Amino acid sequence: MIGALTVGKKAAKFGYKKYGVPGAILAGAGGVAGLVVAKKGFKRLTQSAIEGDTPRLESGESSSSSGDADADSDA
Repeated sequence: MIGALTVGKKAAKFGYKKYGVPGAILAGAGGVAGLVVAKKGFKRLTQSAIEGDTPRLESGESSSSSGDADADSDA
């Protein structure tokens, strides 16, 4: 598997050849950030597939709340 250091190094080399030092910095950082985001997304999709859930967008609500607040009350 390709690591973040390898991706950053290759992207920095490409950016340096094309745009100089500023290009190397931007391309290297962008390459590493893109790899991290892609790995997290892939891991999230595979975990949801293993658990049988469908992937959802984060809405800020916890997954344990189902909207039925009276079901657990003693009243």
